[in-house]
Amino acid sequence: MKPLTIISVLLLYAFRLTVAGQDTAGIDSLQIIERKADSAKAVIMLEQGKELFFSGKADSAITRINTALESISGLNLYNLEAECHILLGNIYSRSSSWQELLTNYLKALASYNRGRMKDKEASVMKTIGEEYFKTGLYAKAAFWSGEAFNTISDRNSLQAAEYAEATARSWFYGSSDSLAHKWYREAGKIYESLGNNEGIIRCLQEEAYLNTRMGDYDRAEEIYLKLLEIYRRTGDTKQTAQTLNNTGFVKFRQKDYMAALDKFREAETISARNGKDPFFLTDLYSNIAITWQNTGNRTEMMRNFNKAIENARDSERKDEEARIAHLLAVIYFNNQDNYHSDLYCRECVEAAAESGAMRIMQECYKTWSDVMEKSNDFIKALEYYEKYLSIRDSLNFEERIAEQKESARLKEFDETEQQIRLQIAGEEISSLEMKTLKAEAARRENELKLLVKQQELDRSEKERLAQSLVLERERFELSKREQEVMSLRQQQRIDSLELDRKKNEALVLEQANRLLESEKRQQEINLEREKQVRKYTTGIGVLLALVAVMILAGLISTRKKNQRLAESKREIEKINTDLESKNAEILKQKEIIEQKNQAITDSIQYASRIQSAVLPPVDFLCEWWPENFILFRPRDIVSGDFYWGRQKGRKVIVAVADCTGHGVPGAFMSMLGNAFLDEIYNTTEITDASTILNMLRDEVINALKQKGLTGEARDGMDISLCIIDPDSMRLDFAGANNPLYIIRNDQIIKIPADKMPIGIHVTDFTPFNNHIYELKKGDMLYLFTDGYADQFGGPRGKKFMYKPLQNLLLKIHDLPAAKQKDILITTFEEWMNGYEQVDDVLIAGIRI
Repeated sequence: MKPLTIISVLLLYAFRLTVAGQDTAGIDSLQIIERKADSAKAVIMLEQGKELFFSGKADSAITRINTALESISGLNLYNLEAECHILLGNIYSRSSSWQELLTNYLKALASYNRGRMKDKEASVMKTIGEEYFKTGLYAKAAFWSGEAFNTISDRNSLQAAEYAEATARSWFYGSSDSLAHKWYREAGKIYESLGNNEGIIRCLQEEAYLNTRMGDYDRAEEIYLKLLEIYRRTGDTKQTAQTLNNTGFVKFRQKDYMAALDKFREAETISARNGKDPFFLTDLYSNIAITWQNTGNRTEMMRNFNKAIENARDSERKDEEARIAHLLAVIYFNNQDNYHSDLYCRECVEAAAESGAMRIMQECYKTWSDVMEKSNDFIKALEYYEKYLSIRDSLNFEERIAEQKESARLKEFDETEQQIRLQIAGEEISSLEMKTLKAEAARRENELKLLVKQQELDRSEKERLAQSLVLERERFELSKREQEVMSLRQQQRIDSLELDRKKNEALVLEQANRLLESEKRQQEINLEREKQVRKYTTGIGVLLALVAVMILAGLISTRKKNQRLAESKREIEKINTDLESKNAEILKQKEIIEQKNQAITDSIQYASRIQSAVLPPVDFLCEWWPENFILFRPRDIVSGDFYWGRQKGRKVIVAVADCTGHGVPGAFMSMLGNAFLDEIYNTTEITDASTILNMLRDEVINALKQKGLTGEARDGMDISLCIIDPDSMRLDFAGANNPLYIIRNDQIIKIPADKMPIGIHVTDFTPFNNHIYELKKGDMLYLFTDGYADQFGGPRGKKFMYKPLQNLLLKIHDLPAAKQKDILITTFEEWMNGYEQVDDVLIAGIRI
């Protein structure tokens, strides 16, 4: 086919495709128009739903919004879908329909997710967190608020700060101080970068309060001083007084009592200018009274306690009135003033009953029972003690029931959320399948319409092709005549080019003659130069001959040297061969040793897992005393130190032991000790701590077949063992070389151990002594082995010793148990200062 014919056919085919495309576009346009109509209808329905909701017609609003959702189903209008579901969620939030509420919020979240609208996703997550917060499920609320913060695109925006603050608030109410502190700091940083003073102040207040609760008093004081500067600058005297009171409390916790009193007095002065605020003054005078109590000034203590209770009465804060009345009752009782103690116990019980402060009432009945006993009114003493026991048991039971209900409620909400998520996923799958079916039906309908159009086009195209062929014939004849004209013109051009070629050949011949003459002159010059070169070559040949003689002499000398070097090389190679053989043998032995070491290490690692499984869990004491820690740091993979604990009736048995040696030998002894203690616990009616140690010594001697002969191994263990009755607060203690420390009122009480081990000894028939001690609430008990005190380190490479350990425990005993453990670990690592750990380390701390 000729080029013009091809082009014309292609143009016709393109025209046909264009027409077909226009038909398809027409169909798509109709679909777009229908989609816009559905979208407009949904928007109208949504607005009507909002108006009905705000006018209190929730049911009608729900109907309109569902109609809007039906009209846009499958149109991928994600933003509109989400807005509808959010409004439904808000409506169900008002009616407390939790499942419907959560379902719609999660559907809104899914719509925003499909539309990739991250910021709107984050907003819905925040709303879900708020709903969980209302129900009291603070961990769930914190999770959703945290997800909102992690999802938002701009982490330095006001919304991000609000999400972080909401997360902090949820963790705060969920009793997770460390996480609340972390999120308040995050929110505070963002507010500071935005210059949002209100947000900065809120976060600083909460951060300071949490630092105080967690025992970081230096940081709390730093923040309170910063807040004081802000409040003084803005003239907010009420917040200035409150912050001074808080700063004073921090100074009190730091035991800087005079500085604390200065802050309290300044707060009192500022508060007086603002007018009497009984609510604030109750807290302030309570703090002042407790501070005077710690300085030993009883007169000021009583004066301020009386002020505090007067303000509590004025503010009708019955719970605070009850608390302060009980404090006064205890103070009068300790000073043997039973009359006033009785009066304040009565006031405490009455105020606690009005406010529902049952824990304070429980403690007060215990105090009142003691007062009646000292007054020789044993009937009343028994009556009040029974009330104390009744309230205590009732509250403990209620707390356990509440915990169980809370756990069940959390499980129920988790299951509900999971079911809703699965339901939404199922609906999305069904929707996707429906969309696929609809798309297939639409595709087939379009194909049918196109087929009809195609048939019409085929008929019209045949007519166009016939006309086109006539036109092509005429164009072909015209093209033929044009080609003949062009051939004549090309022949004329060829003749002209031939004439030009002949002229060029003549010019080339003339230039060739000139070139031959030039070459002849050049050959003459070259001959002259060759003569001169031969002269130079002769001279150079003589010079080269002399050089060759010298090189030959050098080569002969070098050859002799090379022969000597070759002999030396052969000797060295022989030595190297021997060395390589020996090195290969050494490497082989090294590989065998490494394999054996790895096998031994693997065995020890497995033994470590067995030993860990035998030991009680680290938090086994939390059931009785939530404030406790166990610092357990083996020197090697396995340990010769171990801790042990069991409960016998209402009594709790706790032991900390140090077996002979460390590593694998010590671990074997620790496993024996653990097993023997379990056997004694399971087979014997335990009466006191010394009985357990006497029986444990007999078991160890029999197991190790110790006879007391000269040169015999003296394996055994040192141990401290307590039996604590939480009800009577009685402590039984017995120790083999390891004492017990009790810290009370900043004084350390040492309960001595017997100077003999568990094992064969010169005094192996002497029974261990049993020590009985009355504990008080707030006492801090420490059981330990010798590993901490015997560690070498410091600037002079000496042992840590027991006296510095006692001073360290006195310094940290008021701190939370977890903080104490951290300080002990940090101090130990700093003391090591590059030295290796010399022994296993074990310290157990219990706050009663």
